[in-house]
Amino acid sequence: MLLLRNLIFLIVVLYTFILNTLLFLNKVPSPNSFYFISLTVIISLFIVIELVYTISINKQFQILQRVKEKLELSVKDMKNESVLLEMLTDIIEAFEGEMSLEEVLNNIAESIKKIFKQESVILQLLGETFKKAIIGKPIEITDEILGNVVLKPSPMLINNTSSFPEYNNLAKQGITSFIIAPFHHKRKVIGMIGVFSFEKRVFTLKDLELLRMVSAPTSLLIENADLFEKTKLLSITDALTNIYNRRYFENIFETTVNEVRNSKQPLSVCMADIDHFKHYNDLNGHPAGDYALKKIAEIMRKNIKGSDIVARYGGEEFVIVFPYTTKENAVIVCETIRKKIKDFRFNNEESQPNGDLTISIGIASYPEDGETGQQLLKKADIALYKAKEQGRDCVVTA
Repeated sequence: MLLLRNLIFLIVVLYTFILNTLLFLNKVPSPNSFYFISLTVIISLFIVIELVYTISINKQFQILQRVKEKLELSVKDMKNESVLLEMLTDIIEAFEGEMSLEEVLNNIAESIKKIFKQESVILQLLGETFKKAIIGKPIEITDEILGNVVLKPSPMLINNTSSFPEYNNLAKQGITSFIIAPFHHKRKVIGMIGVFSFEKRVFTLKDLELLRMVSAPTSLLIENADLFEKTKLLSITDALTNIYNRRYFENIFETTVNEVRNSKQPLSVCMADIDHFKHYNDLNGHPAGDYALKKIAEIMRKNIKGSDIVARYGGEEFVIVFPYTTKENAVIVCETIRKKIKDFRFNNEESQPNGDLTISIGIASYPEDGETGQQLLKKADIALYKAKEQGRDCVVTA
């Protein structure tokens, strides 16, 4: 087409030049002569060919434009797949590390965020481990949506939340569209990965497929992290009472003392021992003794604040650490614990030498009673023996 167009253009130019030369030499018979008619025909033909050529060029341009768009989409898909492969690699490598469940959730959410840069990403666990990680704007996931994920365990793609009454809560939060992929363990839904847009993003099936591809290794990694946390918890807790064991207490106690010393804050520690426990255990049997230990540990745990530490120090001996707590305040808490244990009705406790199952407590505090953890424990232990000497069932300070 281009060659024909150029050829006709050359003929028109030559013919026009010849005709103008003849006109200049007065060799043209008349305006209606063959020369003018032929020139008109050639020029008309040129115009037609030019139009056809222009249409052809436009079609080729449109084809190239579509090819360009396809290539751009392919490049975008390749970038997303590259990020996805990097993300899956990170997830697989995480199996080799010892990360907490919170770290796993946050790392996976941050990896997904690399693909969906403008959106909010949520990983939500269901069941007993009801934890979640959010990267981006905070979002409240309603029970209805979580229920749908459990009852209809298949990926979800919604590009207009305002059109669906069940997503009215999301629309009110400014969410215009979202995709969700559940992840499973032994055919049971244990959580979901969601990407939520506030910018009217139109999600595609490709986006949903990328999210679905992440869900399989995610479930394995979460299961691994959960198992690691449970194993770690078992290693630092006493199997009978479910409070910290002595080994864990000794690992963190000196560190806690150093922290309060550096911040120039008080700290109190108490040693507690069940009165006449051997007598109770021998008389009522080990199951009754085990129950008493568990119940006393439970009373202690429920009556201290979150930063306090309670541990089983020995057979019937317990230790409680009160960071940032004066001796006076520690006495108040320990008196509450002592009274609640005394008031609790243990099986056959009336057979005890004092007619009740009770505890004795000794308290020492930093800085007045010692500078190190070992000094404080020794002073608290001395105070405990004084409590025993004073008739038991009491709180004595160093």
